[in-house]
Amino acid sequence: MTATAAVGGDAPQKPPSVFDLPMLKAVQVMTEGAVAELFAQRKYEEAAKVLQQAVERVPHDVNSHYNLACALARLGKKEEALTRLEKAVELGFRHPKQIEADEDFESLRKEPRFQAAVKKAAEPLAGPAQGWKYQVEPEAIRDGQVLVTEKNTAWDPRTGTFVSLFKLDKEATAAKPVAEGFGKVGDLLRKWYKEGAAAGNHGDLYDNHDSDHANMGYGLFPQLTRVEFSEEAKRRQLHHGLQRFFLYNAICIGNSSTALTSGPFWRCQGRHALTQPGVPSLLYLQYRSNHLYVYPEHRDHDPGHNGADGKGHGDVFPANHPYMIISQGSSGSDVAFLNSLAATLAALRPEVKRELAAAGMLMPALQMIFRMSNKMVVKPEDYLTGKAHPTVFDGPQIDAEKMVAMAHDLTTDELPPVVQLKVVEEDESVLGRDYFDVAPRERLFDTPCAIARVVKSSKYLRRMVVSAAESKDLRNKPLTYHWVVLRGDAERIRINKLDDAGSKVELLVPYHERRPIAPKSELESNRVDIGVFVHNGTYYSAPAMVSFTYLDNEKRTYDEKQRIRAVDYTDAAVKNNYVDPLLDFPKDWRDEYRYADDGTLQGWTRIRGEKKEEFNAQGQIVVRAGAEGRRVKTYRLRYVAEPRPNSTPVLRQTQAEITTDSP
Repeated sequence: MTATAAVGGDAPQKPPSVFDLPMLKAVQVMTEGAVAELFAQRKYEEAAKVLQQAVERVPHDVNSHYNLACALARLGKKEEALTRLEKAVELGFRHPKQIEADEDFESLRKEPRFQAAVKKAAEPLAGPAQGWKYQVEPEAIRDGQVLVTEKNTAWDPRTGTFVSLFKLDKEATAAKPVAEGFGKVGDLLRKWYKEGAAAGNHGDLYDNHDSDHANMGYGLFPQLTRVEFSEEAKRRQLHHGLQRFFLYNAICIGNSSTALTSGPFWRCQGRHALTQPGVPSLLYLQYRSNHLYVYPEHRDHDPGHNGADGKGHGDVFPANHPYMIISQGSSGSDVAFLNSLAATLAALRPEVKRELAAAGMLMPALQMIFRMSNKMVVKPEDYLTGKAHPTVFDGPQIDAEKMVAMAHDLTTDELPPVVQLKVVEEDESVLGRDYFDVAPRERLFDTPCAIARVVKSSKYLRRMVVSAAESKDLRNKPLTYHWVVLRGDAERIRINKLDDAGSKVELLVPYHERRPIAPKSELESNRVDIGVFVHNGTYYSAPAMVSFTYLDNEKRTYDEKQRIRAVDYTDAAVKNNYVDPLLDFPKDWRDEYRYADDGTLQGWTRIRGEKKEEFNAQGQIVVRAGAEGRRVKTYRLRYVAEPRPNSTPVLRQTQAEITTDSP
């Protein structure tokens, strides 16, 4: 049996919709997992039935044909097994040594057809592995819009995205004015455009992803092209909600005034994106593909604690990043941002806009302009503070006139650089010893402009070494590196340079409790943000961020040597505090730690009401029996999420195995 990824073969029937390919791929992955389990249990008849359904569902899938051949061979159905093996080879399976060594084919080895299949698998493919044929043709602009259809969309399994192609020639919008109205900003755009010094919005897309619930004022910018979706895409709900599926071959701004409003997993689309596996990487891909989306925060960024007394929960975003803009408020709060972004794109000089877009640096430049122009940024040095880089932006703080002026001042000789991050090393926490969870879940995501951790370890100090050496300037100008605390206790956080330039640093972040995001602010947060910027002598980059989120539903006590003394999840002051259930589960115990005279951790006592359990320093539960408790057994534990109706799951411990049994 194999799990080697491969694609091939002309299907005998009509291909499925391209919009179904992600679902079909996900089903195939789940099928392979189920089949592997059935093979391990020697349930070959059941495996063959599952695989037969798989080849009927996706007839060109090499793995399904190969694995079905394995199951049929195990069942003694030689002719059927050979037919499936031959089909797998025909479709592109090119691993002859694997075929020869596969124990599933023991009954076939002497068959001439088997030897012929091995020989065929050793031959190079005459052409690329064949699959269902999809002809992708760019869609032209018609009546100010382009349509996402099956004909102009391909699925890229490497990135997990659809790629929709459009024919965005300037002639389609050449006769349209750069702006209609929009006050002094519109006057400036019309003046610059008439002089040939502003690019306008030719070829720029606007993607509304909330079924036209909250459209930007695209009538203000007639050169914009609106993205619409075919009925096939709409039936699969690809046009609505978080825009996590599409990349376009064009500059694009968009929005979705939607949120997940009910149940224990409520969240705005911006938080939803950060808590879904793989989506932050897609956000980075959109960012560097000249896409920028705006989403309202809805209930995720309002003063208050736990939603009590009709107030909010504070800032419950688990990370900060430059990949999108989050607006303060609910539906419609995003529109003002889109209007300003469209105007700023139009104000760029044509040659500047072309070069930034070609380098995938347009949206980083746009984010820098937007943040530098925010009314809260009173003086240039404010850009390197939390004032310029909140999690969520307030619409009244937008200064569109300043944005378009700054964009228009860019020249090809002086363009903003881009900062890129990489974690070089960091402290590793041990699951079941340093923290307790169903799986290792401290690392939320690593992307080139944002790194996020959920701090669960009981250690007081978090250490991480980060490099920004891969940051880029289009003119190869020397860069200076700036690492600043945007949120958190700057007096306790240490940023130690590890090279002369400061491109590589050691971050030492101590344990943080909930605190106001800034002095005198009513808004509180459990997050630390460290901003990273590069400067090329003229412009700063957009920020990159390293975020550490701490859990609000635990009470920690450390001694004078910064050793953990107790972690209490049952204290009345913390046990009901809101923590995103996609980041952590509630617990119902208190751990009290003990140390030897030399400071070595000996273990801890877990207390639930009147019940006490002893743990050793490795996180194993210790049970004493026999005379005077001389007989000792230690059990390795695992932790599971126990579902609760209409509520978040609770973490429970279960016995995994006995590890020692000593007299």
